Amino acid sequence: MSEVDILQFLLDSKEWQLFECKRASDNLSKAIEAVVALANSEGGLLVIGLEDPDKASGKTRLIGISESPDQVSEFMNLIAKEITPPLHQIKEHDIPITNIKGDKDLLKVFAIERSTDVHSLKRGDTFIRRGRHNRKLTADEIIRLKYAKGAIKFESEAARHVRLEDLNQDLLNKYKQYTGSQSKDTWQFLKDNGLTSEHDGKTHLNKACVLLFSPNPAVGLRSKCSVKISHYYGDKPNYSGEPNFVRKPFTIEGPLIHQIQKTVQYFHEWLESSPPKLQGAGFRRTRRYPEWVLQEAITNAVIHRDYSIQDDIQIRIFDNRIEVESPGIFPGHVTISNIRHERFSRNPIILRTLNRFGEEAPNLDIGEGVDRMFKMMVDANLYEPLYMSPAMAPNSVFVVLLNLERVTYWDTVSEYLNQHLYITNQQLRKITGISDTIKASRLLKTWTKQGLLEQVVKGGYKHTYYQKPGTKLDANLFS
Repeated sequence: MSEVDILQFLLDSKEWQLFECKRASDNLSKAIEAVVALANSEGGLLVIGLEDPDKASGKTRLIGISESPDQVSEFMNLIAKEITPPLHQIKEHDIPITNIKGDKDLLKVFAIERSTDVHSLKRGDTFIRRGRHNRKLTADEIIRLKYAKGAIKFESEAARHVRLEDLNQDLLNKYKQYTGSQSKDTWQFLKDNGLTSEHDGKTHLNKACVLLFSPNPAVGLRSKCSVKISHYYGDKPNYSGEPNFVRKPFTIEGPLIHQIQKTVQYFHEWLESSPPKLQGAGFRRTRRYPEWVLQEAITNAVIHRDYSIQDDIQIRIFDNRIEVESPGIFPGHVTISNIRHERFSRNPIILRTLNRFGEEAPNLDIGEGVDRMFKMMVDANLYEPLYMSPAMAPNSVFVVLLNLERVTYWDTVSEYLNQHLYITNQQLRKITGISDTIKASRLLKTWTKQGLLEQVVKGGYKHTYYQKPGTKLDANLFS
C-alpha cells in the first residue's frame, strides 16, 4: 500500500483489539501497557501522534510527534528497557503527515507481532488486549495464557493417576509395530518417544500418552477432550419449538486417532448420502466438500487444540456450512493472516506420534495442510475456509467451511483484499468492471452475510469499507 493509502486506513480505523493510538503528549506509560497487551494477544498497531477517534475526526486527528518528541524518544527507550522477556517482534515505521498546524510532521507507527512468549513489565504487571482496553492478568490467568501460547506444554505433564495397564494395549502394540519397536521394553519405548515425564523423582505416563493411547482419555484425565457433533436441518439452530437436529448431538470419545477416524467416517457417510441435483447435463451431489478438507479440519483441531481447557471440540453441521470450533487460541505466532504458511505446534508430541501411525496416520506433518485446504476448496469452486477473528471466538479457533459456489467476482475481490486490506463499493466496481452501484452493493452485502467480509466503517456507501474477517493491522500494511 502507498503511504497515502496507509494514512487513510489509519484514519478510518477505530481503536479496538488490533489498534490503539496516542498523542505524543499523552501519558505514554499507558502506551507501554498497550505494547505488552498487543504482543500477548493478536498483535496489531500502536500509532503515536494520532488523536483518539472519539475526540476528533478525519485529518483533525493528525497531531504529529512534534507535539512532544522527547516523550516519544523516552517511550522508545522504555520498550527496550521495561519489557521482560525482551520484545523482538516489533517494527517501527514513520508516516509523513501535515499536522493540524499545517507543518510537516510524522506519525510513529509500531507494528507489534503476536509473540510466542508471555511478556510483562519489569514492575510485574502482565496485560492482554480485550476490545480497546488493556486488561491486567492475575497469576492464574498468566499460567493459562502460557498454556494457550504453547509456552507451557500440557501434553508433557505427568498423568500420575494413569497406569501402563490402563492403556489400550492393542493400539500401543500397533504403534510399536509401525515404528519397528515391537521388541523394545514398553516403558523404555514410551520414554524414548517422549511419552513419559518425571514427577517427584518417579517416571509417569504423561498426558500426551493418555490422550493417544487411553481407551477414554476424558476419564483418565478427568477432563473434556473429545469431539462433539451437532447436526442440524437448515442453516441455523431452532431455539424455539422442536429442535431441528438431524440426530441428537453425540460425543466421539477414545484415543485421539480413533476420534479423528470416527469423525471422518461420519463425514464420509454424510457426503455419500448427499441427494443429487440436476446441474447442466448431469446430476451432482449437493454436498460438494472435498472429503480430504474435512479430514484436515478435524485433524488440525485434534492435534493443535489447547488440552488444558476443559471443553470438547465442537463440530456443527448445517445445510450450507460446517463449523469446527477448537478450544484454545492460535498457538505461538500463528494468526489468521499467516495460517496458510506458518507453523507452530502447541502439542509436538501428539503431532509426531500421530504422524508415525503408518498408513493410518491422519497428518502428513509437512506444513502444507491448511494451504492445501484453501486450494482444494477453490478447485471445487467453493469459497476458501473462513477462519474467524479472536474477537468473534476469543478462546477458540473457529473455522467455517461453506457449501456455497463462489460468485465469479470473488477471486478478484479476494486477491485485491490480500494486497490492500479493505475495499469500497467504488473500488469493487473499478476492479470488476461492474457499472451498477446497486449490484456492487448487493455483492458486498451478500459476502458480508455469508461471513466472507465484515463492515468496518458504517455510513453511506461512499464511507463504508469492507475487509476480510480477522484482517490484521500489522507489518503487512507496510510491505
